[in-house]
Amino acid sequence: MRKSHRTGTTLHRRWRYFRAGALGLSIFQALILGAVQGLTEFIPISSSGHLVIVPEVLGWPSPGLSFDVLLHVASLIALVAYFYRDLMGVARGVLGRDRDSRRLLALLVIGMLPAVLAGVALADYFEGTFTDAPSAAIQLVITAPILVAGEQALSWHQRRAALRPLKNMAEISPFDAGLIGIAQAISILPGISRSGATISTGLAVRITRDDSARFGFLLAVPALLGAALVQVPDLGQTPLGVGAAVAGFSASLLSSYVAIAGLIRYLRSRTLYPFAIYCLVAGVIFFLIL
Repeated sequence: MRKSHRTGTTLHRRWRYFRAGALGLSIFQALILGAVQGLTEFIPISSSGHLVIVPEVLGWPSPGLSFDVLLHVASLIALVAYFYRDLMGVARGVLGRDRDSRRLLALLVIGMLPAVLAGVALADYFEGTFTDAPSAAIQLVITAPILVAGEQALSWHQRRAALRPLKNMAEISPFDAGLIGIAQAISILPGISRSGATISTGLAVRITRDDSARFGFLLAVPALLGAALVQVPDLGQTPLGVGAAVAGFSASLLSSYVAIAGLIRYLRSRTLYPFAIYCLVAGVIFFLIL
């Protein structure tokens, strides 16, 4: 009986360990939030908005800064893994003084600058918005017309394709990169989809769906890296349990890679309209129940 009691106690403790993560976040909750982050980081329905809204709707504890950074690092690793050949090609080309590689690097720098400037100038404002779930729901609704506007602009360009063909990656201009960068800066607000804003802006300036997504994803590499580095000094303020950390990281890594590959394939023949419908409906529902 004593052995049975000890065994039961051990199992109970293991179950409590499984459930309890940092700040009360369980491993199950970490898995769900990691998957949410990975999928919504690249599918145009806003990861930051969902990471604010989902815990609030489900009554879960706030995951904390450490967990948020960890999930974004996992998404960054997935992004680098998917575009490894592209990134290595740019690096080798820049070192070898290849003109096209240097041009792409310059475009990425131009596109990165608006987010850097916005992050520095409006850091306190953006930090406050990440705890406001109702505002995130409203901004999720705002993402819907952004996606629709991008598709409408592309349709207009396609009707005039005989006069002005759509652009590929090699034809993106510094002006195009700057506009896409501004869209990325605006999407720092939780609820405004970063991928949705950058892809839609690419469509609006006559870039094909596939290359709009590819350029937007490449632009996300310095954005995610910069966001993680900025938050590193504050990580000690939110201790993170090992179980929750591993679960969230793994879920975010896998779902991020799947989302990147899936969306690029999807956009070769399909539109952003289903994502716009989701953002509108989900944003309204979230706002009403928060």
